[in-house]
Amino acid sequence: MDSFSVLGVDPGATAAGPLTAATVSGGRALTSSDAGTDVAVVDATYAASASLAVDGTIDVAGTPFQIVGIVASSSSSADTAANVYIPLDVAQKLSGAGDVVSTVYVQVSSSDRIAAIQSALKAALPTATVSSQSDLASTVSGSLASASSLITNLGTWLSIIVLVVAVALAVLFTISGISRRTRELGTLKAIGWSNARVVGQVAGESVVQALIGGVIGVALGLIGALIISIIAPTVSASAGATAGRGPGGGGRGGGSGFGGQLAQTTTEIALHAPLSLWIVGLALVLAVLGGLIAGVFGGWRAARLSPAEALRAVS
Repeated sequence: MDSFSVLGVDPGATAAGPLTAATVSGGRALTSSDAGTDVAVVDATYAASASLAVDGTIDVAGTPFQIVGIVASSSSSADTAANVYIPLDVAQKLSGAGDVVSTVYVQVSSSDRIAAIQSALKAALPTATVSSQSDLASTVSGSLASASSLITNLGTWLSIIVLVVAVALAVLFTISGISRRTRELGTLKAIGWSNARVVGQVAGESVVQALIGGVIGVALGLIGALIISIIAPTVSASAGATAGRGPGGGGRGGGSGFGGQLAQTTTEIALHAPLSLWIVGLALVLAVLGGLIAGVFGGWRAARLSPAEALRAVS
């Protein structure tokens, strides 16, 4: 069953409305002379999927409507408010709900008057939802802030987990290396090295290796950040305004209510990998700290070599 959304619009309203953010890609737009006639304008995406074209027909609530135009959203990554647009009075007649209007678009002459008019509309229509462009913008900002917070928290916990795993692996590799260096360490203890000196030797080696690894890691991170900045992948942020839901009607090949979807304004946001000196410094400090921890555990294992083990290693 092919269902689609149908929206009744005032054909004479050109300054404000759900079609002001759309452009005519074929045929023509609705005009005031279309009031009371069975004509329709179809969204370009839906027209392509349903194989519809200008001068064709589409069945709405059992009534054939002539397609007089194809419209597309001004934004390449957003859809228009509905699949099919018909004159408002015809939509009201088909729905049988009388002179019902679900959404009213208001245009002001100056942006300074938006707050006052919005307050006046809320006072005059207490049960209605009154939204402005700033409300839609705050919705996008709130969504982006929530997504940013989620990504930040997820990245923080992943970083902590990776750091813990990296330190644990460094400790295990260092202890494993001590087991393979029994002869060397046994010789050092046999010639008079104290446990503290052996621990210091192992810890120093581990710190130096960690510092070298940290420098290499920072270099790779800088290269990765540079690649991301050059590629600049993007995400889309959309603001949606409900075009309203009205009484039910019919659809092509099946039922479809007179209901608006979301009229979306989409913004492309380029991603980048921010870097600062304190991040680079922190990375090096964590690398050295991890090497120090691994060196301490490795030195502790080396210090536990008994004199008998040292003698056997040397002999």
